[in-house]
Amino acid sequence: MNLTSGRIGPGLKGGNSVSRNAPRTTKYTRPISTIADIVALERLPYNTVVSARNIYHLFGATAQLHPERPALTVLLSGNPEERTVSLSHKELLEDITRSANLFRSLGISPDGGVVAFLCPALPQVMPALIGAQVAGVASSINFLLNTDAVVDLLIAEKATVLVIPSAMHDVAIWERANAVIHRVPSLEKILVIGETSELSRKFIGFDESVSRQRNTLSFSLTEDRNSICALFHTGGTTGRPKLARLTHRNLIHAAWSFAQVHGLDEFDTVINGFPLFHVGGTVTVGLSVVGAGGHVIIPSPYGFRVPQVIQNHWRIAETFQTTIVAGVPTTISAFAEVPVGHSKLNSVRMAITGGSVLPKAVGERFEKRTGIRIFETYGMTETAAAIAFNPGRGEPLAGSVGFRAPYAETMIAKFGSEGTSPESCAPLTSGLVLVRGPQVFSGYLDPKHNEGVLTEHGWLITGDIGYLTEDERLVLTGRAKDLIIRSGHNIDPAAIEDVANNFPGVQISAAVGMPDQYAGEMPILFVVPAPGQSIDVSALDAHLERNILEPPAKPKRVVVLERLPVTAVGKIFKPALRELAIEEKAKLEIDRIFGESAGAEIKIEKDDKLNARVRIIVNTRDDVRLRELAQSLLSLPQSYSVESHPNTHE
Repeated sequence: MNLTSGRIGPGLKGGNSVSRNAPRTTKYTRPISTIADIVALERLPYNTVVSARNIYHLFGATAQLHPERPALTVLLSGNPEERTVSLSHKELLEDITRSANLFRSLGISPDGGVVAFLCPALPQVMPALIGAQVAGVASSINFLLNTDAVVDLLIAEKATVLVIPSAMHDVAIWERANAVIHRVPSLEKILVIGETSELSRKFIGFDESVSRQRNTLSFSLTEDRNSICALFHTGGTTGRPKLARLTHRNLIHAAWSFAQVHGLDEFDTVINGFPLFHVGGTVTVGLSVVGAGGHVIIPSPYGFRVPQVIQNHWRIAETFQTTIVAGVPTTISAFAEVPVGHSKLNSVRMAITGGSVLPKAVGERFEKRTGIRIFETYGMTETAAAIAFNPGRGEPLAGSVGFRAPYAETMIAKFGSEGTSPESCAPLTSGLVLVRGPQVFSGYLDPKHNEGVLTEHGWLITGDIGYLTEDERLVLTGRAKDLIIRSGHNIDPAAIEDVANNFPGVQISAAVGMPDQYAGEMPILFVVPAPGQSIDVSALDAHLERNILEPPAKPKRVVVLERLPVTAVGKIFKPALRELAIEEKAKLEIDRIFGESAGAEIKIEKDDKLNARVRIIVNTRDDVRLRELAQSLLSLPQSYSVESHPNTHE
C-alpha cells in the first residue's frame, strides 16, 4: 500500500473455514526482512497460516511435532547451577490439560467464573495460567499491589477462584491474600501452590488436586476465537480498575505475529524475566516462543527483580544456549553494566526490548559491550503486546520499533482527528499512532473505560506519537501525555534524555514537566549514575546546554537519583517522577523566599479524583514569607497548603 496514505496494512482473508489436518505452530512461515515480505505473507489465506482457534491448539501442535524438546524451564534461585524445573512440550501440554480440567471442575468456563492468580512465576504457574485460559477466563494480578488494589481488581472481575503461593513460597503474598479473601464476596475457592498444612474448606491444595486430573481434556473445547480468555489490568488499579479483555484470537495472532517477524522456531531459547501478569511475559517472550516449539527460561519466580538474576544473566544465557535475551530499556541498561566475562554468547542472535522507547545511548552501550544486536518492539496490553517489530531475520533500525504486525493496519493520524473519522498524516510526518487488526482487543471489562480508546471503525488510539519511514517502519517520538508543554512549545522528553544519556557516567535518565507559574511546565531531568561512578551536575548542565538544540527543551533543573522509579515490569514510572517534579518546584520556591537553609517538609497526596494536593510545612515563624510562598504557588495546577511547623511557635 502506498505510504502517502499514512496508513498501512490489509484486511483479513480466508473466511471462517479452517483445516487442522496437519498440526500448525506459530513457527515463522518465511524469513521477513522488509515490508514487502509481510505483504507477500498476507497474500496467503489467513486461516491457512493461522489455523488455531483456541490457544490449546498451539500446545497440541508443539507436543505432537516436538514432544521431547524442552518447552519451559524455571530457575528457582536465579543460579543456573542450582535447582531447576523443566518440562518438555509433551509434559507442558499434559500439565495445561490437567489444570484446565481442574478449573472446569471448579465451575470455570467461557460463560462464567474467573480464575485470578496472585503468584510469582513458580514452576506450576505458567501451565496453570494457560490451563485457566483454556477452561475459561484467567486474570494474573500484580502481586506487588497493595491489599486495597488487589481487592478492587478481584471484585471488578468477579473472581471465583484465586491461586496463591503457600506461606513457604512467599509469606508476604500469603498474608496479603488472606487479608483479601474475606473482602471479595465472589471468591469460592482458594488454590494454594506448594506445601500446605491443614486448610479450611475454602482452601484447596493445588498440587494434589491437579495431580488427580486426567491428562486428556474432560470437556469440549471452545473454537470461538472471539471468546474472552484473559483479563489484564492496566492503568488505574486503585478505585477504578481498568481490565483489558483479550480473546483467543488476540493472543494467537499476537504470538503468531511475533514468531513471524522475529523468525521464531523450535530451535529458539529465550530468557523470559517479565512477570506473568504482564503481556510481555505471557506473549512477547512467552506464548510466541513456546507456540513455535521453542524453549522459555524463567530465570527466577520473581524474574529480573532478583539482583542475582541480573548478575548471572550471561551465565544463564551460556548454560542454556540462549538465542534471544529480552528486557525493558531499564533492564537492558542493567545488562550492559554486567561484564560478559568468559561467558560464550555466540548462540545469542538478538536482544528484544520494548515497553518504552530505548534511549539511543543505552542501546549503543549494550551493543558495544555485548556484541548483541538490539531489536525494538512496540505493543500495549490492549494489543497483547503486538503492534510493531524489527525483523529478527533482517536488519533492525536503531530508533525504530519496526514493521507492523501481519494482517494488521497502522495509521498515523493528524492530531485532533482521531475521533470518529481519523485523517492520515502526510509521509514522514508525526501524528498519533492508531492500530487495528486481529490482535486488538474489543474493549475493557468496564465499558466506561472505552471512551476515547476505540473508534467506531475499530481503530485503537494508542496515545503514542510517531511517524512512518519511507520503508514503512514505525518510529515513536513520544507519548501524547508525556509531552512537556512549555509556553505552547511541545517538548519530547526523548530529545532531552538522548542528550543526557550520552554524558559520561550517566546510566539512564528521564525528563518530565515541572509545574511553572508562567510557562505552565518547565523540563526537569532526573539522572542515575552508572555503578561506581558519580555525575558532575555542572558539567552535565553545560553538556545539555551545548547539545540540546531547541532552547525551550533545556532543563530548568537536574536531579541525581540512585534509581528511577519503575513499574513491576521495569518500565520507568513517570507519574512518580512528576510527583518528584512537584516537590522540586516547591523546594525552588521555598529556597527563593526563605533561603536554602530553610527546613521544610513537603507531603504530596491525592484527592478522590487523583488530583495532587501538596502540603508544605516550613520551620519558620515568619508569617509574611509564609503568605508570600502561598501566593507564589496559587497559579500552579496543584492544590497547595502552606503552614509553619508547630514547634516554631513554642
